[in-house]
Amino acid sequence: MSMVGKVFIVTGGASGIGRATVKKLLEKSAKVHVLDVADASPDQWVLGGQAPYYKVDVSSRDSVKAAFDKIAAQDERVSGLVHCAGILRTSDSSTGEDESVRRLWEVNTMGTWYTNTQFHQLVKAARERNAGAQDRTGVSIVNLGSMASVRGLVAMSGYCASKHAVLGLTRTFAQEWGPEGFRVNAVAPGAVNTPMIQGMTGGDNINGAYVGAVKSLSEPEEIADTIIFLLSEGASSITGQAIEVNGGWP
Repeated sequence: MSMVGKVFIVTGGASGIGRATVKKLLEKSAKVHVLDVADASPDQWVLGGQAPYYKVDVSSRDSVKAAFDKIAAQDERVSGLVHCAGILRTSDSSTGEDESVRRLWEVNTMGTWYTNTQFHQLVKAARERNAGAQDRTGVSIVNLGSMASVRGLVAMSGYCASKHAVLGLTRTFAQEWGPEGFRVNAVAPGAVNTPMIQGMTGGDNINGAYVGAVKSLSEPEEIADTIIFLLSEGASSITGQAIEVNGGWP
């Protein structure tokens, strides 16, 4: 499952699960292009040039395309996309919080649409420029879903809808692009010890509210391990799947 010399794109790569994935890929001697909405990544491994950094708003096709065009100019052959960028908000269905739901859809759902389809175009264009020299196997996309991709959760109707849609796109792209050598999967974590969930709960009683059978939050690195596997040749027969990594959450 060697990653040496392979090139990957990771969105949401400045924090949380995305950051953990970037670090693990770099440890495996891969090159990583890091995309995030933050003005800059604080990590020395990015600032030091090990991983080129791009400020990107995934809810904008133009913003995503601009970054991908820069990546294409540097690297003809990109082996995979890890799409971790997303937001988490509660929504009260009884009061009709339209703007909150709209923003969840723009970032989580349309962000998945934009990044995945733009990556598909990037790989196809590289193949055309090189008369098919790009390896037609081993191109992998991993989208970050959630336990909200496969369950309904109280006070989270907008988030659940957006993450169900991420899974729908994942499964459809797997069918549509499979003949072209693409594998497309999702990882569906439970509660993970990230700034996003800390911000939502204020740090109070996170374990009691969200943990499963193992009785503790998952760490970002644990989710990243599953992502790395799905990117690897060891997962060559896995596509169109949602891999739940939730500590046995019911």
